[in-house]
Amino acid sequence: MHFPIKQSELMSDLAAKLRGLSELLCAQVEPADAPFVVNISNDIFADINPTRLLRITEGQVDYYLNGKLVMHFTEGDLLGLPRSLNLPQGQFSCKAPVTFVTYERDALVTAVNADLKSQRNWAYYLLCTLSIYEQAFTQELRSEFQPSAGFMHYRAGETIIQQGDAAHKVYTLLEGSADAVCDGIKVGEIHANEIFGALAVFTRQPRIASVIASSDCTVLAVRKEEFITLIEHQPQICLGLIEEMAAKINQLNTQLLQLKTSKTP
Repeated sequence: MHFPIKQSELMSDLAAKLRGLSELLCAQVEPADAPFVVNISNDIFADINPTRLLRITEGQVDYYLNGKLVMHFTEGDLLGLPRSLNLPQGQFSCKAPVTFVTYERDALVTAVNADLKSQRNWAYYLLCTLSIYEQAFTQELRSEFQPSAGFMHYRAGETIIQQGDAAHKVYTLLEGSADAVCDGIKVGEIHANEIFGALAVFTRQPRIASVIASSDCTVLAVRKEEFITLIEHQPQICLGLIEEMAAKINQLNTQLLQLKTSKTP
């Protein structure tokens, strides 16, 4: 079992424990039928008895919930338990051949209740399953993140960012306008609602240009650590930054072309 999202070491450890526990549990039960192979299927359980469980012995199964890929199952994983208990379940599919061994639900339940050790392994299996889903949910969760931000005011002509300084904050221009100046030469303009100062945070380099208020400005400043966390929780901000950077590159290309044209005899 593994998730399409980046999987933590803890989640990988839990998945390995689940495979080991499913092997212990299934070793106590005789398979219901001979192993069988599913070549390609959009719904592996479509023709399977509702009380049958499937254990993968070779291949990979993709699990979809409401049309979204949420998990990959591999060798050793046990499938179909919620379905066998009439609980909601997504759709299992495969794009390449997968080999399964089938088990009857009631036979497995009888086996795990045969002695205290089996009951303990069964409880551990269920708790591990719950734990790995909790970890995945926490990792995927995009809760609202509110960084501690400071509002700053600058008069026209004041420096907001100084070229060569270390990058400790990322800024958003709320009101007013500002110029980006490199070695005394204006290289760009910053307008209301634009984020600036992020490049040096990402590259961990000193500021490559100064930002000077061209009118009275109100600026929102966020510490770089909180800005990175904000990006993790709200990836759409990163897309906005990419769009802004692309626009700046186009602007600089136009300026460079104009400069070359003006120097052409």
